[in-house]
Amino acid sequence: MSQPNSKQWSSATPGYIIFLVDQSGSMSENYGEGKNKSEFTALVINRTINELINTNMDGEKVKDRLFISMIGYGGSGSLAVDDIRSDYLSSFADSPIRMESLKKKVSDGAGGLIEIDEQMPIFIEPVANGLTPMAEALSFAKELINGWLTKKPENPAPVIINISDGLPYTGGSSVDTSKSISVSKEIMSINSIDGNPLLFNCHLGDGGAKVCEFAESESEISDDQAKFLFNISSKVPESYKQAAVKQDLKVGTESRGFVSNADPDLFIKFINFGSSGGGTDKIA
Repeated sequence: MSQPNSKQWSSATPGYIIFLVDQSGSMSENYGEGKNKSEFTALVINRTINELINTNMDGEKVKDRLFISMIGYGGSGSLAVDDIRSDYLSSFADSPIRMESLKKKVSDGAGGLIEIDEQMPIFIEPVANGLTPMAEALSFAKELINGWLTKKPENPAPVIINISDGLPYTGGSSVDTSKSISVSKEIMSINSIDGNPLLFNCHLGDGGAKVCEFAESESEISDDQAKFLFNISSKVPESYKQAAVKQDLKVGTESRGFVSNADPDLFIKFINFGSSGGGTDKIA
C-alpha cells in the first residue's frame, strides 16, 4: 500500500489546490518589497500559479495536472467568502485577468546584472477590506473538497493553503477560534484513496513577534496565534518532507504544516512547499 498523500498529479488524475486568502482590512498593513500584505500575497500567488503553469508545459500545451481554486474571505463584504476563480491550469494560462510589467534582474553574461521588464500574467488582485470570516472560508473549502472527491475519488488528496495575518474575527467583543478548529478537524478527517486532505497555514507577521514554524507539539508553543495554527494544520506527510528540505525548511517527524509570524522570505518558501504536490517527482 502506498504512503498517504503520495499519488501523482497527472492529466488523468489532476491534483487540487485551494488557496484561502484573507482579504480583511488588516491586510493593508505594510509587509515587504514596498508592498502591503494583500499586495505581497497576490504577487506570491500569481507567481506560484505562473510557475505551476511553466512546470506543467508539454511543448506549447499546458497539461491539466492541477485544478486551482482561489477563495477570498472578508474582501467584497465584511463577512464575504468569494470564489475568486476555480479553473484548470490551462484555463489560467489562456485567460489571465491582465498582464503586468515587472522589473526583473538577470545576468548580463559578464558577471553583472541588468534590469529588464518582464510581463507577468495576473490572476488575483490585492484586496484589503472587512473582517476575517476564516471558519466560513474553511467551511466553503470543505464543500469544494467533498464535491471534488465525489466526482474524482481516484485523484490525489486535495491541499488547502490558508494565508492570513490574524485570528478569525467576525465582529463582536472577542475572537472565537472554536468553529475554525472544528471545521479544520472535519476537513482533515475526510477520507480519500490517497489519504486525508492536507491543510497548511501561513500567518503573515508584522516583524515584531517570534517566528514559529513546523512545530511538533503544542507544548513547545507559547504564542496563541501559533497554537491556533497548530490545531488547524495537518501533520506534514513523508511525501512533502523533501519539498520542505528543498526550501530550507526544518521539518521534524511530527511537524504540522504551518508557520506563524512569517516574514516575506519565509512566506515565499512556505507557499513553494505547500504548492509542490510533495515534489516535482510526483508530477506525471
